[in-house]
Amino acid sequence: MNSDLQLFKVNLDVSPIEIDHLWQVLSEDERSRADRFKFAHLRRNFVAARANLRLILSQFLNCKATDIEFAYGDRGKPYLKNQPIDIHFNLAHAQNLAAYAVCCNRQVGIDLEYMNLDVDVEGIAQRYFSKKEQVLIQSLSINPQQQYFAFYRAWVLKEAYAKATGLGIANLLHLDCVSLLENPDGEALTINRWMLQLITDQLDLSSKYVAALCTQK
Repeated sequence: MNSDLQLFKVNLDVSPIEIDHLWQVLSEDERSRADRFKFAHLRRNFVAARANLRLILSQFLNCKATDIEFAYGDRGKPYLKNQPIDIHFNLAHAQNLAAYAVCCNRQVGIDLEYMNLDVDVEGIAQRYFSKKEQVLIQSLSINPQQQYFAFYRAWVLKEAYAKATGLGIANLLHLDCVSLLENPDGEALTINRWMLQLITDQLDLSSKYVAALCTQK
């Protein structure tokens, strides 16, 4: 992992008092988005995730968290507006956890997933995975735990790549991550000018979560 890249993990399950404090950090647009959530826990998670993003970025930009302005790409990926420093970042959240990646001068994508076992892994693999990945997933059907683990590892790798490159997940059938699925976390796969790796261990996640990172070389 390159030295200019920093990863962060944040627990979103915070108290109402803490949410009130984090609310003050948000922009009017973010507050409007938060108010559209029907369920309190989803609203809380959004507020905590966005406010912590601002707080993290404020450390890199040496400014107030409330002064940060975001713009959004065609696929909704946020980026910094009118900043003198070329900072790139990405965030992901699952259940009550959020993960953030911040680096200089190059694109980055991060994904985090909670392993829900009520998922048609073979059906999804047939739609979005490469042929080699499909064969691997199908070969693990006799061991559902290993099959789900391999599926989610492949999924976060593809999501991280999609978020870094700006491609949709449906365009990633060519992305073959089998070598990473069969090796420990931290090993990197280079695809053209992108570096892809699993970072579950680096984020010190519980066994119910998986995470991946993609950075521009």
